[in-house]
Amino acid sequence: MDRFDTHDKASWSQAMLHTFCNICITAIERGMRPNTHFDKASWKFVIQSFKDQTRLSLSKSLLKNK
Repeated sequence: MDRFDTHDKASWSQAMLHTFCNICITAIERGMRPNTHFDKASWKFVIQSFKDQTRLSLSKSLLKNK
């Protein structure tokens, strides 16, 4: 499977988890969590940022479940 493909199951490395947490923190600091969860636009930001930084395209459900 190419690194740019969408994955059905993620194998999380420590670096991937660190990157994901940093992206979530950035989104929260930018006010992208209006209540207790990310809205649609926030998830789009998280997904795209994760893809840009890791070159892995994970679905919203995989990221959300993490």
